[in-house]
Amino acid sequence: MEKFKPYAFLFLAALIYTQGFPNHLGIIFPLGPIIATAILFHFLIKASGLKKRLWLYLFYNTVINIHSFSWITKTLQEFGQLPFMVAAIANSLYALVFNPHIWVLIFLYTWLEKKYEIEPKKVFYSGFSSVYFALVLTLIEFYLPQQFPVLIGQPWIIFGNYLGMAAVTGMVGFSFFSYLVVAEILNFKNHKKVSIVNIIAVFGFVGANFYFSHQKEAKISEIAKDSKKTYQVRLVQANISNFLKMDSEKGEFHSVNSVLERYENLSLEKSERKLDLVVWPETAYPYPLYTSPANIMATQVPTIFTKIAYEMNSAVLFGGYDHFKNSDDGSYYKTEYNAALFVNTLGQLEKVYHKHILIPFGETLPFGPLNKMISQYVPEVAFFREGTAKPLFETENGLRFIATICYEKLRPEFLREYLNSNKKLPHVMINLTNDSWYGDTLEPELHLFLARWRSAEFAIPTLRSTNTGVSVFIDRYGREKKRLGYNKTGNLDVTLDTKDLAQLEPSFYQKNGIRTLLVLIFGLFIFQGILLKYRHVKTSHKS
Repeated sequence: MEKFKPYAFLFLAALIYTQGFPNHLGIIFPLGPIIATAILFHFLIKASGLKKRLWLYLFYNTVINIHSFSWITKTLQEFGQLPFMVAAIANSLYALVFNPHIWVLIFLYTWLEKKYEIEPKKVFYSGFSSVYFALVLTLIEFYLPQQFPVLIGQPWIIFGNYLGMAAVTGMVGFSFFSYLVVAEILNFKNHKKVSIVNIIAVFGFVGANFYFSHQKEAKISEIAKDSKKTYQVRLVQANISNFLKMDSEKGEFHSVNSVLERYENLSLEKSERKLDLVVWPETAYPYPLYTSPANIMATQVPTIFTKIAYEMNSAVLFGGYDHFKNSDDGSYYKTEYNAALFVNTLGQLEKVYHKHILIPFGETLPFGPLNKMISQYVPEVAFFREGTAKPLFETENGLRFIATICYEKLRPEFLREYLNSNKKLPHVMINLTNDSWYGDTLEPELHLFLARWRSAEFAIPTLRSTNTGVSVFIDRYGREKKRLGYNKTGNLDVTLDTKDLAQLEPSFYQKNGIRTLLVLIFGLFIFQGILLKYRHVKTSHKS
C-alpha cells in the first residue's frame, strides 16, 4: 500500500489545484494551487530517481487534464476537423505539456541531486534556498512558452480590488511569492522552522498590494473629477453555432444570410445613449476582405458595415478575414490573416490589425519550416499568415484602443510590446474572441479568468467581445463589471465613464516587465545573505 500513497496524495493535490480556477463546483479557492504545489514537490523530491518523478508528475497532470481540460477533445474535433479518437489521444498528450516549467525543474533537480549528492531533507534547509527555489521556478515559468498558462499566481485575480502590485510586478510577481510560500511550507515540513525574513517579505508584498491599490484609486479619482467625457460601446454577441458559422464561411447562402441578419439586427437595436463604437467578435464576418495596404481607405467595405456606421453614427470594429495574396500553387497556405478591421463613421476602412500569435492545430501547426509541406496533407487545418503591425485605433470623437484576438490576451509580454510600440496609451484594450469551438465547458470561463490579469497589470480596462460568450467589461483592476453570459444572444452596452478613461502613466510593469520583480528578489537575497553572515559570525563567537 505504501507505494500507492504518493499517487493518492497527488490525486487529491491535483483536484485541489483545479479549485484555484473556474471549476465545476463554481467556488474558487485561491490557496489551492499553493497547497497542491507543496504536496507535489514533497513527493517529487522524496521520490528516488528521474523515472519515478516523471511518472508521479505525469499522473498529477493527467488528473488535472481530465478535470479541467477535457474540452480539448471537442475543440480539436471542431477546430481541426480531427476524428474523435485522434482528438482524444491528442487531448491526453496535453498532460505532457501542462505547466512545462515543472518538467524542466524535475530534470534540473535530478541532475543537481546526482552531481552534488543532495539529500531530500536538505533541499529546503534555509530561507536562502527557499528564495532560490522560488526564483528558479518563476524564471522558468515566465520564459518557457505555454499555450494555455494556468499558473500558480493567477487565482489572486479574484482580489482585484486590492492587487496594487499587479501593475508593479505583473502576475509573475504573484507566482514568485506563491512559490516562496510553497518553499516555506516544505521548509516547515522538513525542519519544523520557517524563514522569518521570507515570511515578512510575503506579508510585506501583501501589504504593498493594499497600499498601491489605494494610491492608484486616489490618483484616478483626482484625474477623473476634472473630466466629463464618457464613451458608449456595444459588444454584439450573436451566439452563432459552430455549424452555422462554418457553413456560412463555405458560402452557403442561407447560412450567410442568417449570420449577417442576426449581427445586423443586434447592431441596429436602439440604444439609450449614442454609440461611439460597435464591436463584433473574432471572425464574425464570414467573407474575406481584400484590403489595399498602399491605400487602406480605398478598400471596398461590405454594405452591412456602412449601413451600421451611417444609421448608428458609430464606428465599427469587426473580426474577419483579410486576404493577403493568392498562392502560386493554388493552396490556402498563409494567404489570409485573422483580422480585426476598423470602419469609421463615414463607412471607410481606416485601420486593420492582423493576429500575431496563431493557435496550433487550428490556425497553424507547431512545426515551423515543415508546415508548408505538411499543409498539403492536412487541408482541414487553416494556415493563417502572422501579423506584424501593432496599430493604435482611434474613433472620430477620441476613443483610443488597441485590439488583440483570442489567446493573444494571455501573453503579457506581447501586450507589453504592443503598448510600448505606440506613443499614446489606449483608453481601453479590446479583445475579439470566438469560444464557440469549446461548447458549454470550463474553457470560456477559464479563458476569461486568465485574461483579466492584463487589465490589472497595465491598469487599462478591457472590453472582451465573443460570439457565444462570455462577453465582458473588465475594469483596470481586473474586476468584471458587466457581462453577457455563455450561450446568450444580445448586446452588452458598456459606458466607459470618467474613472475608466482616466489616463495614468504607463504602469511599472509595462515599462520594466520582470525587471522590477528581479530587483525585489535581489533585495531579498541581500537580506538572506546578511542573515546567513550574522548567523555564521554568531556561531563562530560561540565556538
